[in-house]
Amino acid sequence: MKLSERWTLGDVLDYEVLLEGDGGREWFQSYDGNPRPGHVLHSWVRSQRSSNTATLPGPTVERLYRIAAALLAILGLIAGTGLGWGVLAYAGSEPVNLFPALILLVGIPLILTLVSLILNLLPLGGNRSRRLVDRLMKFTRAALAFTRRLGMVDRAHADAVNSGLSRFRGRSAHYSGLVRWSVSLPIQLRTFCFHIGILVAVLWRGIVQDLAFAWQTTLRVSPESIHSLAFRISWPWRNLIHPPTVDQVAGSRIVLKDGIAGLNNADLIAWWPYICCAILAYGVLPRLLLLVYGILRRRLALLNLSFNDSRSRRLLMIMKEPRVEFIGIEPPGEHKNNVSTVHLPTSKHESMPIRILIPSTREDLMPEEPWKKYLVRQWGAVLSDVIAVSLDDEDDSSIIESLSGKMSDRDGILVVFEGWRPYTAAAGLYIDSIQSLLPQGIPVLVALAGRPGSGFIMDKGDSETLDQWKRLLPGEIVELREW
Repeated sequence: MKLSERWTLGDVLDYEVLLEGDGGREWFQSYDGNPRPGHVLHSWVRSQRSSNTATLPGPTVERLYRIAAALLAILGLIAGTGLGWGVLAYAGSEPVNLFPALILLVGIPLILTLVSLILNLLPLGGNRSRRLVDRLMKFTRAALAFTRRLGMVDRAHADAVNSGLSRFRGRSAHYSGLVRWSVSLPIQLRTFCFHIGILVAVLWRGIVQDLAFAWQTTLRVSPESIHSLAFRISWPWRNLIHPPTVDQVAGSRIVLKDGIAGLNNADLIAWWPYICCAILAYGVLPRLLLLVYGILRRRLALLNLSFNDSRSRRLLMIMKEPRVEFIGIEPPGEHKNNVSTVHLPTSKHESMPIRILIPSTREDLMPEEPWKKYLVRQWGAVLSDVIAVSLDDEDDSSIIESLSGKMSDRDGILVVFEGWRPYTAAAGLYIDSIQSLLPQGIPVLVALAGRPGSGFIMDKGDSETLDQWKRLLPGEIVELREW
């Protein structure tokens, strides 16, 4: 695969947004590249991006991702440098205690590295995957809000990003590997830079000043035991740089009542290269390996993207067979104007119990009888309940959590927004919240109501607002013409 044909995280978000439309027919007629689905869809996404930069989230998200990774790396470097510099504070009269220095600069980072290694090797379960998606969404939205305050992202691009993230979240299970390694990679970069910061601080302090390390303990530990332990720890590098000898270990033991005056300076500074090698062997190199591993796994996740789901197959069929028209139930074998017909045996919502969430201010939409008639006529579905809500994700969380315990994968949710009002990111967050709280697989539909008293009929002056809702709101929007 050529470098220009590789998918990126931004491409995937753009693809999820573009999946909502039926485009691609005309574009595919002039496509003469690789016929594999991944290549076809990637080329189509890139062609759409060149003409829809303001409505597609990909370029903005990629820029935010790079900025966030760079900031995390800088913060990790600063934190590591500060830790190393602070632990090795040496006034000249009292040496640096060897044991706390090894524990803080090598021991604890090594334990955290081992925990990170175990987490990277463990399979990603459903709950953990959902938490990772939540973290990615919160982190990206926080970065978006921050960059908006700085004037780096305008309103149009911010709306596009919120829309793309909401659509991506709805199908995040399809991209579990990509989500996992996209979250892991900046974290690994930050911790790698953290260890680099520790190493730089220790090296620099040893270069610009005379560091003295000494050890002491109330336990009855002989210098030979300390040397034996230090020798075992140094196995990765001891053939290149020898650890302190038994005499140097004994010479660096401090007795509080005697102070530092009677100790040999050469014995005290012999621990400095040892600590540098320990930080390199047990901190920097393992984190570098984990970082490289994360980069490779993320690349593999992008290379192995599957386009065998129903929505991708539908899009490819529309591209490659532009004369196929999807219609409702008809007698088999009928054709209209030489246009092939595909017969759908039943509606996907047939016999589905649907709960309807309606703004509490719209009492005109609360009666159940019109809903019962509409659902039966439209889909053969049944009305389960009409619930008044505030359309605020925090205020309604208890209602949605209560519904979650009552619903199965056969149920559906229909959310009613007032489509005559301008779209806000809060609507996308609300759908986002519902999808995260409900069991996976439950369809979330959206209906846009007109002004009070008009039901679902929109005024002509609201056409631009309605188009904005359809473009930015995640989820399947159904059109209700009667009330």
